[in-house]
Amino acid sequence: MTLTVAEYAKHFDMALHLQSSTEQDIREHARAAREANVAACYTNSYWTPVVAEELAGSDVRVGTAISFPYGCTSTAMKFAEIEEGLELGATAVDMVLNIGEFRDGNDALTVRELDGLVERCEGRAISKLIFEVCYLTDEEIARLTRLCSDAGIDYVKTSTGSQGFPTEAQVKIMRDNITNPTTKLKVSGVPRTFTMPASLWLIEKMGVSLIGTRSAAKLVAQYADYLENGI
Repeated sequence: MTLTVAEYAKHFDMALHLQSSTEQDIREHARAAREANVAACYTNSYWTPVVAEELAGSDVRVGTAISFPYGCTSTAMKFAEIEEGLELGATAVDMVLNIGEFRDGNDALTVRELDGLVERCEGRAISKLIFEVCYLTDEEIARLTRLCSDAGIDYVKTSTGSQGFPTEAQVKIMRDNITNPTTKLKVSGVPRTFTMPASLWLIEKMGVSLIGTRSAAKLVAQYADYLENGI
């Protein structure tokens, strides 16, 4: 079944996390996300009020990133950042895993942070945990996916985009270890050369619900042209 342009667009989160971004850059980014009618528009947490203002009245979610991109802030700081983001208008929250502690086997910390994220977002925002799969073994990816499913998180997410790209095998491991029917899969950290056909393959063949990329608006425009004119 062929996706409509509107359906295709809702498979994308559009992200801009450059340190050098000005307010004008952020506003233009949010307006492009609104025009493309993607699922969510993400920026660094400082810009959440600006994005919320630009997206007011639309169904594009206001996304914010917590402890981005390294995940190494304290649990208390993560929770404070989540709470502030929600107060400022965030309706989608992506938190980065404390990768080192998880690799050390500290599942108790991972579960505590997962539970805190899910509890704070419940009824207010979509919750996502960013894995950074390039640093994890296959077993660790599988185990973390199951922990996220048990916590009732909305999405498990491959990467921040600041480190290595996820592989097909890693995406499959995440997909195959989701045990909660309400938990979905987001692929992010794709290369700038990411193409529209590649996105369709992830959506239709790999079971990916969301793709995070700065190029989302361009891909939506390419898909609209493809439906109208063919390849």
